[in-house]
Amino acid sequence: MKKQFIWACIISFVLLFEHLNHLLLLIIVTDFAPVEAISRAFAHTSITSVLFIGAFRIIPFVPLVLCAMFTNLFNSLKGKVALWLSLGMTVFIIFTGYWEIMRPLYTDEHASSTASIGYIFVPVVALSYAVAAGFAAYFIFYIAEIISKRK
Repeated sequence: MKKQFIWACIISFVLLFEHLNHLLLLIIVTDFAPVEAISRAFAHTSITSVLFIGAFRIIPFVPLVLCAMFTNLFNSLKGKVALWLSLGMTVFIIFTGYWEIMRPLYTDEHASSTASIGYIFVPVVALSYAVAAGFAAYFIFYIAEIISKRK
């Protein structure tokens, strides 16, 4: 189960690549043909931008992988649920955050001049929400175990 979780973290990190999110946005929101959407989404991709943004995007995934590798959370149902919920929360926050950063570029909304700073802060926010969700799930399962043992 640990290996599956670690692979899920790696795959999520790769699929949350901001230009893939950009491509999905172009296909869903605009009328671009797939080839034009691909060329437009990856037009400004460079190795430095991939490494720079990837260094921030990896922030919430490192603690998740470390928790899976070096704790006993996968030995109990509450630990498994807490880790998987944290991963789900991380993916949700990063995906919607990147989506909201890019959506004004292709709609009638006004794009903020500082929107690109969101690429740095969205993963940090995702980490805080993931930690909160994981602790909450673990605590709820813990309380449920205590209550069920009393009956």
